Amino acid sequence: MESTYWSRMVDVRSTRRRALVAAGSLSAGLALLTACGGGKESATSKTQSGLVVEPVDTTQQAKRGGTMKDRLFADPPTLDVAVANNPWDGVGPVVYSTLVQFELGYLKPTENKILPDLAESWETSPDGLQITMKIRPGVKFHNKSPVNGRTLDMDDILFSWNRFLAKNSSSAALSNAVNPLAPVLSLQATDSRTLSIRLQEPLVYALGLFAAPGAYSGNLLIVPKETDSTVDLRGDMIGTGPWSLANYTPSVGFTLKRHADYYEKDRAFVDQIDRTIISEYATTRDQLKAGNIYTFGSHPTSGLINQEDVLPLKQDEPRISVYQGELGSATAGGVQSFGWLPAGKSPFVDERVRQAISMALDRDLLMDAFFNVAKFKTQGVFLDARWNSALASTNEGWWLDPKSKDFGPNAKYYQHNLAEAKMLLAAAGYPNGFETISHVPGVELPYAKPAEAVTGMISDLGIKSSTHVLDYVREYIPLYRDGNGQFEGWGFMSTAGGTTGGSAIGALAIEYWSKGGAAFHGFSTSGSNDQSGDPQVDAMIEKARLEQDIEKGRSIVFDLQRYLAKTVYALSNVGAATGLTVAWPCVRNYRVFRGGHNSQMYRLWVDDTKPPFKSA
Repeated sequence: MESTYWSRMVDVRSTRRRALVAAGSLSAGLALLTACGGGKESATSKTQSGLVVEPVDTTQQAKRGGTMKDRLFADPPTLDVAVANNPWDGVGPVVYSTLVQFELGYLKPTENKILPDLAESWETSPDGLQITMKIRPGVKFHNKSPVNGRTLDMDDILFSWNRFLAKNSSSAALSNAVNPLAPVLSLQATDSRTLSIRLQEPLVYALGLFAAPGAYSGNLLIVPKETDSTVDLRGDMIGTGPWSLANYTPSVGFTLKRHADYYEKDRAFVDQIDRTIISEYATTRDQLKAGNIYTFGSHPTSGLINQEDVLPLKQDEPRISVYQGELGSATAGGVQSFGWLPAGKSPFVDERVRQAISMALDRDLLMDAFFNVAKFKTQGVFLDARWNSALASTNEGWWLDPKSKDFGPNAKYYQHNLAEAKMLLAAAGYPNGFETISHVPGVELPYAKPAEAVTGMISDLGIKSSTHVLDYVREYIPLYRDGNGQFEGWGFMSTAGGTTGGSAIGALAIEYWSKGGAAFHGFSTSGSNDQSGDPQVDAMIEKARLEQDIEKGRSIVFDLQRYLAKTVYALSNVGAATGLTVAWPCVRNYRVFRGGHNSQMYRLWVDDTKPPFKSA
């Protein structure tokens, strides 16, 4: 097998892993961990090693009070809900509410079932063109000046909608007034508690557009009508969610206090949440080991623990618990989005170049390098690791596995085949490769290391890339993430510029539909950079968006994934794995309630009889 850049990097990482294991091998280390225990919250384990703790629902024993101590990797560039940014997502979801919410998964991933939030009930007209919501009475804002804990009213909801249209780039995915192809014609109040949502078409995931997924900022969140007059959300947060922002000190951290008047009285157990801003990974690991923060790896907004560090950390502090994470809690970076400039001259206009780049990637090697999949497996720790297609593999039931026989002949473009990739590149007129630019956000997002790995593999084609580190607010969001491919080179991006409605169809639409808005990759089949998309892709998406029969819709989504494997208009991050996460035993209900509204924090509680408060 030809030795590649990343093969050599994997060898280096493997050597380092071996050096970290005091017993001299991973097997010996796991044997030591089994002897030490560490899984006392569970009588059994899914693994043979005893390393991984099973989540246990302790809600009946929950005690209100205490402080949850966690970490945020960077300061948000702004606290304003209108500006999508990753650090904000570590705080905002517990402060603000939405009209509806996605149901939490119980000991399994969420299925994105829609539940009430500020709208306590709703009904959809027979033609699917109107949703009528009843707004929950008696909901209180946080008791902060100048709002002072007043009751939410319909004016707040309408104000939030109008502000969303005016200031949020994601509004193009919802509002027909912003984008004539978007589904929502209007939000209107018919009385003080009744909200009427009129739709242009019977979109199958319309209701989900008013919920908020894990990436929370950039969605329709309900703010007080005093915003932009007597309330400045650039430096403060005031909402109706289960916690209120009590203090924010830049470069230091956030303090949030439980909202005593939150409408759901039996939730939000902890009185306080402290999110300390720690930008350095090593410092975070040390602070966790010292018991100064309680979790590491529950969500990308907290920062994810390197998989190779799980075992050494557990050896150093055996009282820490190790859990299997969510599928996607370990990800191999962001979407690799191609740039279409200079117009008509970008090398990525040629499909063969894009195909060559996809085939240059050894996805299994990347997955193992980042997630330690094979190494953990030999020791009885079985991670669910999947390659992504054009659709993220977290879309259970809608994702088509590129390794399966059902994917068909276009699966070859996901297979590592450097010889074939070089032939494609030569046929496109680049026998010796070319030089380009790799754009990477300049914050500690889960893109930088995978970007290095991916560009390293691509360099074996002779494609050499220089790295452009992006300023998050001035460059990354407007010019690259939401830039519709109007740049040179390629970029490693999130897709937070669009709103999916919790739907696989919506997820594909925001990226690959020419009318999808800010997150559309900007490609066309004309070669003239007219951003007109691909008529075949558009037709499939437009049909799926209105298909009321779930199985017919699923079939369209499968066909679309097969087609996009060949056209390679963008490259999803290579895959996702459940990974391993860690938490101190004092964090109860950890990994029990998953995904959904307000993430895990919604039902976690702190048990001061468990480590690090007291030894087990």
